[in-house]
Formats: sequence, C-alpha cells, structure tokens
Amino acid sequence: MFVRSIFRVRLRRIMRGYSNLKKSGRLSSISIIKRELTTCNLNIEERFFSASFFKAGLESAELIVRQYLLVRVGGWNLNRALLNAAGKSGGKVVMAMPPQWFKVIEANGFEVNRKASKVMWTVYIIGAYFYGIFSICKILINSLKYRITSDGKFGLKPYVYFHALALNNIPPESFDGDSYDIISWYLQWRGRQPNIKAIHHTVRNVEGRCIAGVDLVGQSGPLPMLTGVSEYASYLRWSFKTLANVLLDGLRGRWWHALLLNQAALVAQASIVRSSLLAREYLFHNSGRIYRPLWTYEVERRGSVVSFYFYSTNIEGFRPPKGLTPLNHGWVSMNWPRYLVWDRYQLNFIKRVVGNKAKIIITGPIGFVDNSKEISNVHKPAVAVFDVTPLRVYNYKIRAIEYDYYTPEVVVSFLNDICQVLMGCNVQINWKRKRNISKETHPNYRQELKKIDKNNNISIVDAGISAHRIIISSIAAISIPFTSTAIIARSLGKPSIYYDPTGKVDKNDPGAHGIPIISDVQELESWFKFQLQNI
Repeated sequence: MFVRSIFRVRLRRIMRGYSNLKKSGRLSSISIIKRELTTCNLNIEERFFSASFFKAGLESAELIVRQYLLVRVGGWNLNRALLNAAGKSGGKVVMAMPPQWFKVIEANGFEVNRKASKVMWTVYIIGAYFYGIFSICKILINSLKYRITSDGKFGLKPYVYFHALALNNIPPESFDGDSYDIISWYLQWRGRQPNIKAIHHTVRNVEGRCIAGVDLVGQSGPLPMLTGVSEYASYLRWSFKTLANVLLDGLRGRWWHALLLNQAALVAQASIVRSSLLAREYLFHNSGRIYRPLWTYEVERRGSVVSFYFYSTNIEGFRPPKGLTPLNHGWVSMNWPRYLVWDRYQLNFIKRVVGNKAKIIITGPIGFVDNSKEISNVHKPAVAVFDVTPLRVYNYKIRAIEYDYYTPEVVVSFLNDICQVLMGCNVQINWKRKRNISKETHPNYRQELKKIDKNNNISIVDAGISAHRIIISSIAAISIPFTSTAIIARSLGKPSIYYDPTGKVDKNDPGAHGIPIISDVQELESWFKFQLQNI
C-alpha cells in the first residue's frame, strides 16, 4: 500500500508538471534540454579512455559514451524527473545522471538536487559494473555450452545478421502469398551482400528453415561464440585485467568504463573470435537510432559491413510556421557508417543530421512487418486508411511532445471525416491501425474503434499485416501525416494523400516527401470522386 501510495503521488505530480509547463509555455524546455545533451561534450580527456577497453571505437569514445547515456539515462526517466520537478513548487530534479548534465538542466529553468543525484549516480554506476560482470560470465558460460554441445565443426555459412527483430519481422511459415517483412525485403534487394547462404536474427523460439536457398537462423546474441581453447583463454585474461582496471578507474571517478562494461564484453568477444565467423553485414533499424553499439566498430575493422536502415519515414516531425523543423534529440549524435533510406527526401534529412560524410543509399520503401493473416475479400473497390494509435494521457504526457498532433481528438476526426466522405461512395474501407490495442491506447480511441467495428463497410485490418498488401488490394490510400504508408502507396502506383483534419500542417512541409496534403472535407470528397472516375 505504501509503495502504491508513493507511485500515485509521483504520477499526479508528473501530470501536474506537464500541465504547469504547458500553461507557462515551457513544455518545449524538455526537448531543448535533450537536444543540448545530445551535443554536450562530456569533457573527458582522451588519455582517460582505455584503448584495450574501446579498441576500434577509441577515436569515438566520448561520442559513444554520450550516445549510451542518451539511451540509458536520457530517455523517459529524464522526462519523468523533469515533469516531476515541475509538478511541485520549488521542486528539484532528482535522478541518476552524470554531473556534466547538471548545468544544462539548470540553464533551462530547472533546479537540480545535486547531492541526491550524485548519490543515485554512484549507485547506478556500481550496478552497471556488476551487470558488466554478469555479461562477461554469460559470454563465457554460453561459449562453453556451445563448445560442449556442438559437433566440433565451428564453421558458419556466409551470413548477414539482423539486430533486434521480432516474430512479425521474419517470413510467416504458413503463407502462400508474397510477404513484406524485412527478411523478405532484404532477399530481393539488389544491394544485398552477394553469395550469402544464411540470415541470422534475434527472434527466439523459431525453428530454422530455408527460404529461397538461404537458411534462416536464430541466435542468442549478435556475435558468434568463443570456440577454441586459445580464444577462451584470451577472453579470460582480458576479463580479469579489465575488471581490475575498471574497478580502479571507478575509485578514481572515471565512471565511463563501468557504465559501458557490458558493451566492452562484446567488443572483446568481437576482437577474439575468428573473423571468418563474423557476419558479412550487420543491420540495425531506426528504433535504435541513437546508440551505435561499441562492438560494431570492432567488427567493421575486421571486415564486416555495418548498415543502419529505416523501416519508416515518419521521423522528421512537423515544421513550425517559421524556420526548420526542430530535430528530435539524438539525431545529430549518430555516426553509423552506412544508411539505407527510402527516397531523396530522407537522404536530405540524413545529410542535414550527420553531414555529407556518411554513405547514404536510396533503396525505395523498406518492408518491415507482416504476418500470415488474410485481408478480408470484398466485392467492391477498397480504400486503404492508415492512422496513428493515440496514447492514453499518462503515456502521452511523459513524452512531452512539442507539437500536439497525434491526440485522440485529431485521430478520431481523421477517421470520422474519411468515413463521412466514403460511406456514400459504395466502397470498402480497409482501416489499418498503427499498433494493436493495448493498455497504453487512449480509451476514447477504443470507444471509436467499437463504433466503427459495427459498420459493415469498414474492415479493421490486423495491425501486423504489411501495409504493402493492404495497399495492393486497394484503389487508393489515405494516411494521417506523416506516416510512411503514403510513400509506400506512391511507390506501388496508387493514388495517395495525407489528410490533415486540423488544417494546421504546412502543405509544403518536407516531412510529407512530396505527397499532397488535404485539410478540408470538401477537398477530400473532390479528390476521391476524381479517383473513382479514373478506376
């Protein structure tokens, strides 16, 4: 009861903090802080970074630490701490964070409880050190198990590795039609690694199988296991030496090695295993855009390609009435060696973010998810409709979004306006939600879903079905700004628009990627009648 009471008090204070910041016009201060932390140099002298620890990533050591902090410390926890402080008169920010962040937060109108935050940071670093020990032991134990259970043949077929995939990212086992998941996309992409015999992924409890002559193989981690006795001995020597040095560094206030110890465990593994066992290419998607794993520098040094691909184009935000669209935090800290993008608009965005030094390849739309479920057959023209699932109040507020757009009011208006126009046109509406309904979904949206589900002219498509398949079976696509589905529809030769029920979205916003933006019901009706006449 006591713990629940504390949780409720904190939750109310966070909600109040959001309201206070919004009323005072300071809600953007959270985004400003996170953007400044993205570029805030930690001022750690280069000589204090261990070469045996960072290895090939040594030249980028400060940036790597900064990226890791943005992901592990500067995410929702930072938002909650700032909102919690704003929810009480004289409230102070209290959270585990590096002392280098204090000035940035204080310069933006928040007071930091430095003493309590330093204590929490010390505890956090101690925890990171022990987690690093756990990671090292896990690699050693798993490698030993692998050696015992294997048949003594440690060679691997030439393969590529996809990081952080889920079940709907791999081809469905029982499906006769074309699948538009990321694996299927890669297999048909002309720019893929040549002569590969296998694709490795992180999806658990999936039996291996062969697709188009390429084996689909699950593995527990991103790197091959230590196999030979000499490899195991080398890793043990590195472990004992590193654990002692990191502990000594921690006592001297050099916390960054303890923070990244679990990452260094993978770096050592990548440097010791035979290079022939490494993947030809390691592919990462844009859900993890900020932090480039430390071990990727080592595998790149040893000959592997490291690629970062976008499964979405809805990454740029909305352009304000004046000036450029403000970048979300983390973008300008990216330093991936190769980017796979959809079109020239996304290419220009990446150039704005990281400059001209990166290698950027335009691939066209990249499929990402699909499943084996069928789209309901209809005997009249179908229109594909794509929205964004609005979050419930708390989950929305902790994001402290500067531009209030994906609210239940806007999304419901988007759906109602489209239904109003299309209901009298003898067409089927194939409505695909962005995500499946969960406890994070706003209740008003759930209620609207129940109403729409009763309409026989509206088919609610499973959220796991690829947008490609829905669009292929439709005569046109209507998307809420700025979802990627509009670009997919254009690539498939289907009429495609963004519908903005608020009329606030700039029709020349580069985030639209050249897709027309309609913001009036009458205009929407005229557009659709024109499409019907040209079927």
